[in-house]
Amino acid sequence: MRASFCLASLSLLLACSQAAEPPRQWTSSDGKSKFMGTLVEFSEKEVKVKRSSDFNQFRLPLDKLSREDQDYIRSLLREKRRDAGLKEGAYAEKITGQFVKGVSKQGLNYQLWGNPKLDGTQRYPLVIWLHGSGQSGSDNESQLGGAPKIWTSEENQSSQPCFLLAPQCPSADIGWKNQVADNLLALIADLTEQLPIDSSRLYLTGSSMGGFGTFGIAAKYPQVFAACVPLCGGGDVKNAEILKPIPFWVFHGDKDDMVPVERSRAIVQAVKQAGGERMKYTELEGAGHGITGLVYPRADLHEWLFQQKKQAMSSP
Repeated sequence: MRASFCLASLSLLLACSQAAEPPRQWTSSDGKSKFMGTLVEFSEKEVKVKRSSDFNQFRLPLDKLSREDQDYIRSLLREKRRDAGLKEGAYAEKITGQFVKGVSKQGLNYQLWGNPKLDGTQRYPLVIWLHGSGQSGSDNESQLGGAPKIWTSEENQSSQPCFLLAPQCPSADIGWKNQVADNLLALIADLTEQLPIDSSRLYLTGSSMGGFGTFGIAAKYPQVFAACVPLCGGGDVKNAEILKPIPFWVFHGDKDDMVPVERSRAIVQAVKQAGGERMKYTELEGAGHGITGLVYPRADLHEWLFQQKKQAMSSP
């Protein structure tokens, strides 16, 4: 799925200096003209380049350059936009150090947490929390409960700064699948376009219905998440082959009377039988269904999770 993004906020970038850019080869859109030059300024419409052979500077419309050059400039614009995202971007007003409500372009309710004091030129992980069935609805409040707040504590943020996204599923009858899953991924894509989020460190976690949703969304979008932490959920064993490359740490209480522990055992076993070597499993002895308070404060979980990084896909 490819989300479309609004570029109206790029007006502030119309004269961004790039004095430190090394010389590179530039090519015309028809491929007939090539030269070495240093990028001086760029915008969404044109570039200013200093030609290496004679040091002359001149401006070129972006559409007169090759597709490769256009993509290069657009990637620079994207990074500049993300650098400024904490203070001037589409989500800047929601980055306050508190959970702030929002509704995505696709109509999905969510709350977002971010620290406005972060260095916008750095890139930070995003933790996505999927609530259980009882927090579904339209109030855009119930999804917080107590579980997500552990990630935003001063202690955890000082050692592992990150953004936290807590979407709300509109109905437990729908769950974290189909259009709800698509809408969530569109929101995640938009956030990574507009904020200094490290797209190679997107972490998905959830409990109960959210645990099932973690398995399901990871299977539907296997190239997106760097790691997944499902609690007291389960997954379709038919997805074992798809899930096996993704780092998972699965938790379940052995006395769970709402979601049988066999649901986690089955998917863990299936992934391992498929050759998956990145599936961790912890069964909590004597624990029932409500295990978020036992799992999320674990220092070893935080240490493991934030070490995970999605590897870049090689070109075909």
